[in-house]
Amino acid sequence: AYYPERLAKLYILHMPGFFVSVWRMVSRCLERATLEKIVIVTNEEEMKNFVKDIGEEVLPEEYGGRAKLVAVQDVTLPQLEDASR
Repeated sequence: AYYPERLAKLYILHMPGFFVSVWRMVSRCLERATLEKIVIVTNEEEMKNFVKDIGEEVLPEEYGGRAKLVAVQDVTLPQLEDASR
């Protein structure tokens, strides 16, 4: 109530089985406005909405999108030209 809203939407995917019981306890402490922004993706319809909201072009393939992830240690940057030449 004292801080500006920063969360637009939170999607929870691939949750373990025990998460539901933990979530029931934790969610009692959250405000209604915050709870309405949290979506636990458990079915095909919620997954379609997730992909649509995030955008297929920026969503990694493992989550239903088309973006290809590259591990940060595998990124290669082009060499910068030496400015002293």
